[in-house]
Amino acid sequence: MTVELMRDATRESGWWLLVDGAEQSYVDCTDPLHLEFEYVQMIGHILDACCPGDTPLSALHLGGGLCTVPRWLAARHPGSRQRIVERSTEIAQLSASLGSIRGATVRIDDALAVVSRARRSTVDVVVCDVYDGPDTVTEMFTVDAVERVRRLLRDGGIYLCNLSDATPFALTRVVGATLRDGFGSVAMLAEPAVLRARRSGNLVFVAADRELPVAELTRRGAGNAVRFRVVSGEPLTEFIGAAQPAEDAGELPASGESTGRALR
Repeated sequence: MTVELMRDATRESGWWLLVDGAEQSYVDCTDPLHLEFEYVQMIGHILDACCPGDTPLSALHLGGGLCTVPRWLAARHPGSRQRIVERSTEIAQLSASLGSIRGATVRIDDALAVVSRARRSTVDVVVCDVYDGPDTVTEMFTVDAVERVRRLLRDGGIYLCNLSDATPFALTRVVGATLRDGFGSVAMLAEPAVLRARRSGNLVFVAADRELPVAELTRRGAGNAVRFRVVSGEPLTEFIGAAQPAEDAGELPASGESTGRALR
């Protein structure tokens, strides 16, 4: 795996993380509230809607990249305490070269191993954005792994997961089924073109044991520069279809496998 930093040609303080030549992460060093990728904008909207105000939060980030979300959260919620888990030493070093994050620590480790060792009821937010190159790391989406994450969350805490998938969304449907099995409320966010199976893309889940602000997220999705849809309740049940929660990582399909349905 080849990783490198590339300066943004249009934003002087912007940097891209390239993994094997593909854009993997982006950060603006002087404007941490700028979110370049559409799926990261969705994560920002989820955090704003679920955690309004600027109260400090305790967050665990599984997958670091250039630490875009931790930098955003530190600016949006000053005083937050954050732990960032990154498997690649080289990526962590490149991120550190762009500046430290107040209140944040970075650990070179395996995401599932960290979750398995962490103390219960210690965090408000867990963000899972774990990739091996272009591929989603599926071991974080078994029934056992989801339950381990759930135990870490305080009352009212939220779990956010980013997936890359394509029609027929076999991986996404199984992950959705697994999250629904573990949490009381689940919603999925994605761009309309992705949901309509016109192209591959990112789908973001948010799960919690409390009512999610679906109406507020829907309003935000309609007004975002790049629109996104919020799928929950019966439409999410229909999207998941016959998919079952994954007891083992081997049961999770790769992106685009099996059969499924798109949302119209």
